[in-house]
Amino acid sequence: MNELEKKLSDYIDDLNAEREPEKHQGVADTPELENLLSTARIVRTLREPAMPAPGYPERLAQAVAHKIPKSKDAEQKMIHVKSRRTWFFPSVAALVAGLLLFAVLSNWYGLFNSNAVYAMEKAVAQLSNYHGILEIRSQNAAGEEWLIRRIEIWSEGDKYAVRQDDGTLTVNNGTQKWQVRTQSKEVALLPVAPDSTKTGFDLRDEAKKAKEYPHTVVGSERIAGRLAEKLKISPPGGLPYYLWIDTETNLPVQLQTAMQNALQTTYTFTSFEPNIQLDSQIFAYQLPEGYKVVEKDPGQLVATVEEAAAISGLTPLLPEEAPVRIFAFQDRIVLDYGDTTIVETVAQGSFKPVADSALGVAAGGLLEVWGERLRWRQEKLEIQVEGEQREELARQITADLKLPNNDQDLVNKAQIKVPVDMEIVKADQEQVDRGSSPWQLDPLHVAFTFVNLKVTPEGIQGEPEVPFSAFKLAVNNGVQAVVQTTRGPIKKVYLERLVRQDETGIWSVVGYDPR
Repeated sequence: MNELEKKLSDYIDDLNAEREPEKHQGVADTPELENLLSTARIVRTLREPAMPAPGYPERLAQAVAHKIPKSKDAEQKMIHVKSRRTWFFPSVAALVAGLLLFAVLSNWYGLFNSNAVYAMEKAVAQLSNYHGILEIRSQNAAGEEWLIRRIEIWSEGDKYAVRQDDGTLTVNNGTQKWQVRTQSKEVALLPVAPDSTKTGFDLRDEAKKAKEYPHTVVGSERIAGRLAEKLKISPPGGLPYYLWIDTETNLPVQLQTAMQNALQTTYTFTSFEPNIQLDSQIFAYQLPEGYKVVEKDPGQLVATVEEAAAISGLTPLLPEEAPVRIFAFQDRIVLDYGDTTIVETVAQGSFKPVADSALGVAAGGLLEVWGERLRWRQEKLEIQVEGEQREELARQITADLKLPNNDQDLVNKAQIKVPVDMEIVKADQEQVDRGSSPWQLDPLHVAFTFVNLKVTPEGIQGEPEVPFSAFKLAVNNGVQAVVQTTRGPIKKVYLERLVRQDETGIWSVVGYDPR
């Protein structure tokens, strides 16, 4: 029996012996103890009161009667009082008993809340290991729900092993951490610390938070066939969330986060075995036959965005649609959608689109469009989306996405048209296809050559008259482009892809504006 239990037991003994406990033990020294003692006092009031010896009421009535003057009116009043006593006092007693019962149940319900969390705290403290299957599901504000991950977990103290649906196994035995990737036949060696939360649902952390935060038992439900008490936990300054405690083991079996950014995550142990004999080999490092070791920036396949954020140090910007897999690296997160990949990294330096890329708008800045890739910057992150769903997923991240308009006629605005010999253009395209003159794939370099040949028609000798730094790509819709210059006789150069309208097509000058 711990000190708190002993104090409560001694207090109840004093109450039962009709003694005043405070005179012997003093007042409660903690709010928790005061709550328990207060409940004990209220429960004690429900006990039948100690009555005097038999015949005491009659003797008292006779003694009082001798003191009262006799009269007809007095006798009538006594009869009336006796008749009223038969219904008045029982009614008052019932009312008082009801009020007392309500008070007791209210206090006892709060006591039960504390006891449920206290039992969970004790059970977690006695938890040496466990093996379980954890399902992670998400739900949006419209009530649509989907399965994110189903993982198998072995845990023993600070050691753990987590197996994903695809067979990927991540193990941390306290001195080593590695990830066995069955699909690529690799073993990635990972830093042991700092280590992120392995699942997003840590039993010890949840028990600790439930004890520290205000909480209420709001009902009971069956979770994966087990009866569980449902706790509503209200962290100060935060949104309430829910935790379910298995009534048999007193361990957490389900966690539901608050709805944030229109998404809510539920972690459920569909299978859970505490304090069993685990195979020690699960935490032993060994390289499977035919596998290779990856050590340099291997990244980690993780189950949740929270894990990826902890490993990468980034706060990613997420589409509404959940990815198939998430990989986390230092300063980089990769969201895998099968046919499309999103890569988010820390933005560094100034944003420079690829020279031959088309330009659009995203997050109020430049959008690079190059083949099947979209790239832009948003909230100190550089985001790259590549693949079949690139436009749809990009629009879920940035609402103002504007792709370049290929139908827009830019070159018609040129003040001076430049005649083009299509036979020469086709020959130049073939030359570039064979690997020669790759500069013709870049509208900036084509404009740079054109302007300097205008300045020095005999050819460029040594340093050009108009430096490359004077040229800036103003517009590029993938088919037509406009390059501005800050020096020289030409103010704008108009270019077009005449043979092939993709990233392999060369650029030709079709017009310009004189300065």
